Amino acid sequence: MFYQQPYLEYPEHPPVLPIPDGEKVDAASRSVAYFDAHRITPALPWFMGYTFTALCPFWQILHGLGLSYYKNRESSLQEHTTLDFAELKYRELLDWSKTLPPDTVLRDDSPHHVVILHIWFHAAVLDIFRPFVHGPRPYRSRVLSFSEHRLSPDDAFRTSLQQLKHLVVKYRSNHESSTYTMLWQTALIYVANAVLHDTQNPEWRFYFLTCIYAYTDLRKSYRVAESISRALLTMALRGGCITHSEADTLETKMMEAGGRVKRDDEIRATFMADLDLAMWDPEAAKVEVLAKRFDDIVLFRDLTTGDDEEAQSFGQLQVFNNSQ
Repeated sequence: MFYQQPYLEYPEHPPVLPIPDGEKVDAASRSVAYFDAHRITPALPWFMGYTFTALCPFWQILHGLGLSYYKNRESSLQEHTTLDFAELKYRELLDWSKTLPPDTVLRDDSPHHVVILHIWFHAAVLDIFRPFVHGPRPYRSRVLSFSEHRLSPDDAFRTSLQQLKHLVVKYRSNHESSTYTMLWQTALIYVANAVLHDTQNPEWRFYFLTCIYAYTDLRKSYRVAESISRALLTMALRGGCITHSEADTLETKMMEAGGRVKRDDEIRATFMADLDLAMWDPEAAKVEVLAKRFDDIVLFRDLTTGDDEEAQSFGQLQVFNNSQ
């Protein structure tokens, strides 16, 4: 769902294997499973509690969402789906969230996998309502039929976005795994996209740079983080949100973190970077396409202009960057 791309084959049905729901297995004995009258159910891993179990029905909901939104889509996403269906899937997610086991409830001391579960939940809400929030105006303010508090698609979108911003800071501040797992990077792409739409908000730069610096840390382990970062910088340049010198400085930090490689050493990344553009032109919204565009911009500048003084002032910006 979060890595949808053109011409991707979508499975018609979710897995038929039983969802793990056995007794917890401690570190001393990791192979315990229990037997019921019909099947052996895999035991719960000692290091992950009920998180995987909780995620199984979550992905079943998103499987149906992905089939409806993306399978065999030949028109823009706004034309391909309906708000009634979006509301149905949103209600399913809310019902799912009410059944979460106690150890998957978000707390200050939650383990990393619990935070990722909540990241995926709020990212899914953004995906559900994106066509209607960034689409025709009447859909943004229409009240959802089940809401007792006159909740609109725009309200639901913004609420989950605020939670996602909080989770980005929380995960990067509290979990070392933020530097070596890509499981949470969905939050980075989604938050970066959102704040580039709202540059009138004085906090937009803080969150955007937080995401870019998080990719800088991930670049040490995953070269694809380099492409994602370049794609986001292209989007920021295209919107006039940052200067070329700022983008150059950020790209230099990225390369210093991960080590330089030959430019012809291709990084494939066919999933979406520009989430709004992806609704009507997914080919142009790919990470690898926008990353290549950044390289073209840099080459054009090298051939036509010299350096300016903006990079020096940009280097003095105080932003959230615990990678230093």
